[in-house]
Amino acid sequence: MENIEIDGFDRGIIRPRDGSSKYPKSKIEQLSYDIHLSIFKALQVEDAVSLAITCWVMWDAIKNILPTAMEAVVFPLAAQHRIICVGDYVLKDDYPPGMLTEEELVEVSEAGDLYLWTHRFEYWNKDNGIFPPAAMVPWSPDWCIFQEIVEKNLPQVLVIRNLSKKEYIRESGITAEPDLEEMGITQAIISRICWSHDPSSSMAYQGDIHRGTWAGDRIDIMCENQHNAILMAESKDPSKAPWKDVTEACVQMLLDIWSA
Repeated sequence: MENIEIDGFDRGIIRPRDGSSKYPKSKIEQLSYDIHLSIFKALQVEDAVSLAITCWVMWDAIKNILPTAMEAVVFPLAAQHRIICVGDYVLKDDYPPGMLTEEELVEVSEAGDLYLWTHRFEYWNKDNGIFPPAAMVPWSPDWCIFQEIVEKNLPQVLVIRNLSKKEYIRESGITAEPDLEEMGITQAIISRICWSHDPSSSMAYQGDIHRGTWAGDRIDIMCENQHNAILMAESKDPSKAPWKDVTEACVQMLLDIWSA
């Protein structure tokens, strides 16, 4: 984090790092680092970033805690939820084994099928869960700096874990493949959670993407170093079932899809 550079800071939009300015420091800038830190910890991430881009003093106070704060916003978006992408051609009584409770089976039957039942729920349509305040004009200098800070501080090396099957996919294993270096966990997830009776998908790929091996399973997302620590701890506990790395199989499937 010490070496991070935010391009917008060099465009003269905020007070220069050397403190040169025709305006004296504001009262909040004169507060101690510890007080600045306490202020940031009490703010929502969006508000903290907005304050941080006002001057170098504010940025220096937040930059070291920002990645952890963003993890707290980003990771819960998928934390242990059952994830499925249901096709509208799914048949009645066609759903992933073990996905539904007895009560939910009754609800699905009453709704007609799994596709109609899942449409009752709000779509998971957030990107990373961190958005510029409404007061920021899109593509204005401060809006661009906000987006740049968020992008550069988001958790970078991720693992998606299937808690139902105790399987995981390493994003680093996907991006290490030259033909997949622009991809990540989004494509990995979609390739494994689709569910429909009809195999048509408007793709040249002829595999069974419509019967996703992870469809309806509970997943979460975390940093790879955190996941490795969990693997190490659980390896010492004989009561814990081992995790299975399915990154290689996922990479091969993505290569097959994109080369079709």
